[in-house]
Amino acid sequence: MHGLRLASRGLVLGVSAALLAACTPFHVLDAHVTSTPGPKPFDLGALQPDALASLGVVTPPGLQGFSAPLSHALASALAEAFPSLTRISSLESGNALNEHGLAPDYGDLLSGFARTGILDGKGLKKIGVALHSRYVILPGLAEFREVVVDRFEISGLKIVQSRISTLRLWLQLWDTHTGRMLWESTGEASVASELLQRGRTVPFDDIAQKLWLRMITDERKWRPS
Repeated sequence: MHGLRLASRGLVLGVSAALLAACTPFHVLDAHVTSTPGPKPFDLGALQPDALASLGVVTPPGLQGFSAPLSHALASALAEAFPSLTRISSLESGNALNEHGLAPDYGDLLSGFARTGILDGKGLKKIGVALHSRYVILPGLAEFREVVVDRFEISGLKIVQSRISTLRLWLQLWDTHTGRMLWESTGEASVASELLQRGRTVPFDDIAQKLWLRMITDERKWRPS
């Protein structure tokens, strides 16, 4: 009987090891993107030679710590989608605005956006002049949540747990000359990763980059031919 229990336990552990070996870091459970053009269809790929400047990621209270990795992920996604496009990262944008003494103006621009959902035209024009960019892209984090669930049990022994992560992002493209929003996109992705320890986390940067990229390239569905 003791030998049978050992053999059974060995089988269970063997199955667990095989499952973990076959697991990828994460897999997408569900993802969808919705893009909406402004009054006139706009082609992101036609911005050259105009530079596209990225502003800082707008985040809900308590999630400001995700701003930096989301900004890096967006920069990587834009580079992959439009390698020939002149891009100004959010870090470069922030430095340039600070050098021009426009930090208070930038703060007012974003606080006004938080109240109205609109970037003030006058403030936007100042930002565009300082960045030498007619177009700016405003990224935002709508939600990020994680839950840990048990996948299944064998004889009371937990084999695998899954961390389910849901990420919701949005993007807006603005013309600093006219104050018009030219395009916007929203995206949501739910992913699962198998783990043995709760301390292990889903590669947030990878998820964000893939979702940003899908949102950016989704605009090709409505761009004019």
